[in-house]
Amino acid sequence: MAILVGVDEAGYGPTLGPLVITAVAFEVKDHEVDGNLWQILKGAVVGATSKSPLHVAVADSKRLYASGRGLRRLEVGVLAFQGCIGDIGDFKRLLEALHCYDEGQLKLYPWYHDMQLSLPLTAAEGLARYRKLLEEVLSSQGIRFVGARASVTSPYEFNKGIDSCGNKALLLFDNCVKLMSSLWEEYPQLEILCDRHGGRNRYATLLSSAFSKCKVNVLSEGPDASSYELRDGPRRLKVSFIIRAEDKHLPVALASMYSKYLRELFLKLFNKYWQERLPGLKPTAGYPNDARRFLRDIDGTKASLGMSDEILIRDR
Repeated sequence: MAILVGVDEAGYGPTLGPLVITAVAFEVKDHEVDGNLWQILKGAVVGATSKSPLHVAVADSKRLYASGRGLRRLEVGVLAFQGCIGDIGDFKRLLEALHCYDEGQLKLYPWYHDMQLSLPLTAAEGLARYRKLLEEVLSSQGIRFVGARASVTSPYEFNKGIDSCGNKALLLFDNCVKLMSSLWEEYPQLEILCDRHGGRNRYATLLSSAFSKCKVNVLSEGPDASSYELRDGPRRLKVSFIIRAEDKHLPVALASMYSKYLRELFLKLFNKYWQERLPGLKPTAGYPNDARRFLRDIDGTKASLGMSDEILIRDR
């Protein structure tokens, strides 16, 4: 058996809200590491193009979610898979389950002081059935959903991270490495699939710096994918950076769904905080153009609260 991991992010480009990165892990048969999990798990899952109400949609989060369509398809997928690990009743418990509830970080942000956001928001009907279906199909195929871990970087930490790393591409890589390292400590043999970071094709130098005690072998480097093998004694990690990985590999697609779902829940709390102080305020998704509108709208209230921009706005 092998541990197959997918890693993807949400919130790399926005001005407001957190950057979220998630790693999801499956235990699969050795020969299924390179297999198509959509096909193997077709009794329970479908891609974005299917509208089947009987299956769990797993796809790039951008294909499942848009603000006008609501969270339901995203939420069904995330909570059905997470339900295979244990019950999640609210946002705080979900963050704890994903090893990313950092009370010390979150208390900097007044909009996160009350994390008691009950879940699910939209997908209560049928969720137990979806989870049961997933459990049955996973079991019948000899596959186990091991779980997920996430990294949440809110604006203050994001800006400090860029100051430390030099740019946000390196910050993204650094946070991905931390997730990889935490999983590698628990599972000595890993296969990791990551969505490619921007236009970068070569990662050997970055990996050698991040895993300084390991031997890094370049397996392949090219315009579509770059793969590396890291060894530390008996421990082995293979990591591949793949263009549009979320369209090619189910674990990466699921990681993108987790990341987007978490970011949207954080933004829900953020918007609620400001709307309570400014009735009628239009919510924001945090992307640059609308963020400028939102910041203009809240400027007077922000000043009256004596709030610093350093907890609100990402520099880059």
